[in-house]
Amino acid sequence: MTHNYDILIAGAGPAGCASAYDLAQAGRHVLLLDKRNFPRHKPCACGLTHKTLKALRYSVDPVIERVCHEIILEPPTEPNSRRARSTRVKTRNPICAMAVRERFDSFCLQQTLLAVRQGGSIELRKIDRIAALRELPDFIELDVFTSRGLETLRAPILIGADGSNGQTRRLLRHDSHGTQLSPSAQDSVQDSVQDDDGFALEATVPYTSLPATLPNGGDPHDLVFDFAPLPGGYGWLFPKADHINIGVGAFAPATGASHAQIKQVTRALLLTYAQQKLGVTTLAHIAGQQLGMGGHNYIPRGRVLLVGDAAGLVDPLTGEGIHSAIVSGQAAAAAILSNSTNIAAAYARELAPLQATLAFSHRAARAFYAQPERGFKAMRLPFMRSLILKTYADGLPHTLLLTALAKLTT
Repeated sequence: MTHNYDILIAGAGPAGCASAYDLAQAGRHVLLLDKRNFPRHKPCACGLTHKTLKALRYSVDPVIERVCHEIILEPPTEPNSRRARSTRVKTRNPICAMAVRERFDSFCLQQTLLAVRQGGSIELRKIDRIAALRELPDFIELDVFTSRGLETLRAPILIGADGSNGQTRRLLRHDSHGTQLSPSAQDSVQDSVQDDDGFALEATVPYTSLPATLPNGGDPHDLVFDFAPLPGGYGWLFPKADHINIGVGAFAPATGASHAQIKQVTRALLLTYAQQKLGVTTLAHIAGQQLGMGGHNYIPRGRVLLVGDAAGLVDPLTGEGIHSAIVSGQAAAAAILSNSTNIAAAYARELAPLQATLAFSHRAARAFYAQPERGFKAMRLPFMRSLILKTYADGLPHTLLLTALAKLTT
């Protein structure tokens, strides 16, 4: 049986919901697909920057558990030397709002399903998997397995919002069995989806499990980014309402060295890090997550628009992905609503500002992770510290930071 829709969206996370929200508000009929029932566990530290909160179409205050006005940056340990002092930064405006990803995603989905205006609709359907993707001259066909068996879904456009390990990304990257792509989409297999992915491993620690005094005398409610655990990435402590989210991840743009660094992101490293920072030897909900990067080079083609992690739009300097997911989802919706005869080209134009910022972060990540001490030197200068935080937390145009960095090095 074939079912027709205005738009198919694979993935009901922040990117897919951002697209569906705007499309439904504009009166489009959207089918939102996901393999999981919500709420579902999702590995993610879920620190929401100010720019992320501004990008959302609705308030997420009901799921915010803590708001942080202070951040602690721990430098890497230099060989054969004492560890350099940490940098503690306090701001008047919030740096980051803390949520639990499971609750955040579920709340965003609920808000999206209520977004119907002007005759639009959103249907949410659970699927087991996508069996085939066919791009035909005037529409996309998806063969999906559901509880009712094999179904064929048809729409002019497919938005791939199912993450770095999602099937839409894989189907574009690899011409897998049952997949038929147009020549333009086949081109995108080679140069649109990159292999610069990072990897993160996280867990939770209830406050009730912590010792009376932390090993280094820290406050359990501190927001910490720690660049000591491994090169090309960092460890983190994100305080929530009743627990700490602790993790380690490798984010540096892909090189032979960074691929080796990704292999260092192991349960053993995470457990060692938890013992050093929190004095605990057991962790709950240990989970890993591939992070889609390299998306500054993504070129939309054909009738499949990739958004969020599926397009590789995670920031390679910070590892932040939710902001890019929301902004790219909205960009895909805007391209569709433009009624352009070339939706992919329209999406490329809408996505260009985000990609320019990610290209800057790509260069910044290479420079920072090669010589982190230079980045910490800049963070100790009040003007540079303010500019860096405003760029990455508030969404200040990266061109201002670029200009300031150029002056600093001349």
